Amino acid sequence: MSDQQKINTGGNFESLELEIVTLIKKATTLHQQANISDAQTIYEHILTINPNHFDALQLLGVLFAQVKKYSQAVKFLSKAIKINPNHARSFSNLGIALKELKQFEEALASYDQAIIINPDISDFYSNRGNVLNELTRFDEALASYDQAINIEPDFFEAHLNRGHVLEKLKRFDEALASYDQAIILNPNQASAFNDRGNVLRSLEFSDKAINDYEKAIAINPDYAEAYFNRGVILQEAKLINEAIDSYGQAIKINSDYVAAHWNLAICNFMACNFNAGWQGYEWRWRHAHCDSEPLKSSKPPWNFKKTDQRLFVWAEQGIGDHIFFGNLLSELLEDVPNLLVQIDKRLIPLFARSLPKIKFYPSENRDPNSISKVSESDYDIHVPIASLGKYLRSNEKDFGCSRDFFLKDNKDKTLDIKKELMVLAKSKNKICGISWRSKSIGTGADKTISLKYFIKALNLEGYTFVSLQYGKTKDEINEVKDELGINIISYEKVDNFTDIDGLASLIKACDVVISIDNVTCQLAGALGKKIHILLTYRPYWTWILGVMNHHLFISKDSLWYPSVKLYKQEKLNDWSGVLKKLSNELKIIN
Repeated sequence: MSDQQKINTGGNFESLELEIVTLIKKATTLHQQANISDAQTIYEHILTINPNHFDALQLLGVLFAQVKKYSQAVKFLSKAIKINPNHARSFSNLGIALKELKQFEEALASYDQAIIINPDISDFYSNRGNVLNELTRFDEALASYDQAINIEPDFFEAHLNRGHVLEKLKRFDEALASYDQAIILNPNQASAFNDRGNVLRSLEFSDKAINDYEKAIAINPDYAEAYFNRGVILQEAKLINEAIDSYGQAIKINSDYVAAHWNLAICNFMACNFNAGWQGYEWRWRHAHCDSEPLKSSKPPWNFKKTDQRLFVWAEQGIGDHIFFGNLLSELLEDVPNLLVQIDKRLIPLFARSLPKIKFYPSENRDPNSISKVSESDYDIHVPIASLGKYLRSNEKDFGCSRDFFLKDNKDKTLDIKKELMVLAKSKNKICGISWRSKSIGTGADKTISLKYFIKALNLEGYTFVSLQYGKTKDEINEVKDELGINIISYEKVDNFTDIDGLASLIKACDVVISIDNVTCQLAGALGKKIHILLTYRPYWTWILGVMNHHLFISKDSLWYPSVKLYKQEKLNDWSGVLKKLSNELKIIN
């Protein structure tokens, strides 16, 4: 959102020497002609004659804001305000500079003061709305934009920014109306079409959204974001080659476009262009999806060749990623026999049993004095765990090496749990393990299903449900028992969050597993357990790996885990169709 910067060149110069009057006129003319350097020189010269000259101070502040020297802008505008505390435009310009410095509360106070002095200036309210938007005070931002529009009904930018806020409030129909009005006011502004396209996408009007992105591109052929957004729509429509082209065009315009590189990698995975996919996946370090930091080491990275050197495979991202890429460790061991692997400490008992030839270390322990810490003297070369696919899954044929499972549960523990579950079930029902919630930052809410809706929509007889869900579940389980009359077993001997080895045995003790996309899925797949996974309309990339392949692996839902069956939403945020399909299949099986 751009702020309105209007230069006020007025002032009372009667008491000033003729020389200063002449200089001010000359400087403001140069300033308005965008001759910034010469204008700055004259403003600064005036201040050597009169350090308290209001117009020179405030115009120099505006100039610094325009060239993005915001700290300098704040300095000079603040001095100007001390001399003339009733100049509304100076407060507004100070607000612009403070906002760019991310001093949002101070910027808001400046806009409020500008409005107190002069409540009839539309851009004061619009800029104030921009700051409130940054503070996530969206309802207040909306009211501020509305006030700007009340003063100036044809204020294009206020209508546009109003649309942005309504979009964040998920009031998409109203956002669409705001963007429509902005486009009527300025039909040659590419960003307005791009923004309207985003709302049309949210409203699932894909064809209209693509049309708007293409209008934006027609107005501005170098509009990388519009190419990117068009790629997203095409990707969701499974027009993968077209999406690849659109992302490629965005990258051609902006070679540093991280999200475009990331989405291009996902599309290449979907199209089974695995080598290109893994190359693009290296952009994860700069993508918001990745919350890990690269290893800092003086030792060289692995060159992806067979070797007898000691290879340190270091952890990144979350426990689900450790399991997912841990699938490749047994194959890696064949080419690189000296492996040190860092994983979530909760996985170590399970991984150590399953892969006894590998030395495992906890990823959480960064204490330099810890005896469990990997030091540089322990290894010769290193690689992040999620880069193993680059070496071991570079083409379709490599997936023929996928094991049915690679993790081994504690058989005795699994048998004991199985016996106890059968007693607790008090029937000959099948034991069905369930997990319905995710706490993933950003995507957890979309993946989560309320337990009552989950059980009611499945509407299954002949099954006894066992909770595989971590976290506090007692209230939800009691609600299901009270309102639906269905008892869900919580197996208290296993903490589903901390005791992953116990959870593995609990999963294996079940006859069938149903879960939304969380760690339970990765664990069940790695154990070779039959699991039905409920996916959102836009699922995590690992589940769509290779889905566009129409020959070699067409019978598999997941190239990574043969025991997995996937159920993807056909409409955004709609679980009804997914759960109905699964329910019908399980009733037939049972």
